[in-house]
Amino acid sequence: MSRRDLDRFLYVFDKDPALRQAFEQTPAHCFAGFDLSEPEQAVLRGKDLATLYEWGVHPLLIRNFGASVGVKYQEAYRQRGWVVDEQTANQGDNNE
Repeated sequence: MSRRDLDRFLYVFDKDPALRQAFEQTPAHCFAGFDLSEPEQAVLRGKDLATLYEWGVHPLLIRNFGASVGVKYQEAYRQRGWVVDEQTANQGDNNE
């Protein structure tokens, strides 16, 4: 696993509408140019925010990715059995 490439993909994903569109339409092809392993690609395709967090991905990259793909990071963490502080979790959450 390459955290640097994973972080880079998520950073570019946040900034590049064409990459977001490619991810929605043909996720298998949107990873070209990023040195991501198959497990990393599977986690991204599965929108598995909790695993990204476990891998040490920066929380802001996770939050932005989740917002772009329609997954609330708070809910992903709850499903994993993690406690989420509601006051902190709702700060900056404009997706509702």
